[in-house]
Amino acid sequence: MTVGYLTFGRDDLCYGLEVVKREIEASGHKCYRVTPKTARCCDVLIFSVFWWEHIFVLADWLRKAGIDKKQSNRPRLIAGGFCTFNPVPILQYVDAVVVGDGEDITLTAVNGDYSGKSVLCEGKQVVEWNNSPTLKPICHETNNIARIELSRGCRCRCRFCAVAHLKPYREASIEDIEACLRSTKQKRVSLFAPEPTMHSRDDDITMLCRRLGKVRQDSDVRLDRLSHRSDSVPRVGIEGLSERLRKSVNKGYSNEKIIEEVREAIKAGRKGIFMYMILDLPGECEDDWLEFRELLTRIGEIPGADKFLLKPSPSVFMPTPHTPMSGDEIHWEREYGNKWESFFGRGEDRDWKVLMAERSRVFSPHMRLLSMMATRGGEEFRKVESTLSKQGYIAISAGRPVVRDKQMIEQVFDKNGLFELYCGKRENGPWNIVKML
Repeated sequence: MTVGYLTFGRDDLCYGLEVVKREIEASGHKCYRVTPKTARCCDVLIFSVFWWEHIFVLADWLRKAGIDKKQSNRPRLIAGGFCTFNPVPILQYVDAVVVGDGEDITLTAVNGDYSGKSVLCEGKQVVEWNNSPTLKPICHETNNIARIELSRGCRCRCRFCAVAHLKPYREASIEDIEACLRSTKQKRVSLFAPEPTMHSRDDDITMLCRRLGKVRQDSDVRLDRLSHRSDSVPRVGIEGLSERLRKSVNKGYSNEKIIEEVREAIKAGRKGIFMYMILDLPGECEDDWLEFRELLTRIGEIPGADKFLLKPSPSVFMPTPHTPMSGDEIHWEREYGNKWESFFGRGEDRDWKVLMAERSRVFSPHMRLLSMMATRGGEEFRKVESTLSKQGYIAISAGRPVVRDKQMIEQVFDKNGLFELYCGKRENGPWNIVKML
């Protein structure tokens, strides 16, 4: 059997798809990365849908390939990936959705059996989120970096985070990690996990890397775990603008804690800190922004702050299914890009005592509408997406959806009653078809 595979965005960086692909190849099937022109040469097509944007990209890709699930003479279509926490929009385009971890169950679906408890297909009323019982890492080499999974799931319980609420915590054994490290000639290794330093053998893994001549280039780190990392500019999730907002999402860093960690980072000779912030958390008000300004001002008063790079990076709140915040509303119409830019100022308006290099990219109001459509959508998703795409109100550019006509998007949403459906408070939604064990 010939199996075509594809992930979207930065193609071939998808670790999960690589794990599944190796299982399929080990069974004797041939796997090839496909394009719209080569798609019909395959018996089965498998897609990784990791980010919400990828649902729109998948729909566009299938149109370009001339493939529709309603056709009879076509490859079978299977999708999986992180965004399967709400598989209903995805199912409108494929025959089956592998929900949750793909190990151990995707191969059965590729072979044509969709009866598994964690495989959603037409006619099923319920599906279980799959969590692979064991974690067997692989070494996935891309862009001259070896990527190895240390753990899956998260021991922390941030209320907005799907990883913590979808995936139980599991660790790869140090023996398997060592085998992966020895199998690669790459010097740079990304040992990734929601929080790599929480692996029970983290110190031993660091020593192992040094002994084997490897340089760790891990993912983000929690503020209270900074002492376990030596990054020059670590990436830290601060999230809420104020202490009150941080406590509301169970990430209760006080302003004093943040200031102290920055002070220690300066003393340790770090060059800066990359701070992830979430805007539009429930209950956010102007007092939170004032408190954030005061926090940054106080950071600027720390000795050495004038040579320390602070990189606040904004995102906007998206209530994710199966988290405690899944039913919260968003204020899609707020122009957070403009507010963020105004907050930091331009030219002579900037008066920060720390080296401020804030990132400015944040989803526009209409991109937020699309994100909530993909996250909370149901069987109506395909009809709405088709209208937006065929009328040219949205398009796919550089591997992601872009807004072409704001006014007409609003008209489509208003006509179909989608503002409240996607952005208002919700008690339940299509994602409840997925049962968490």
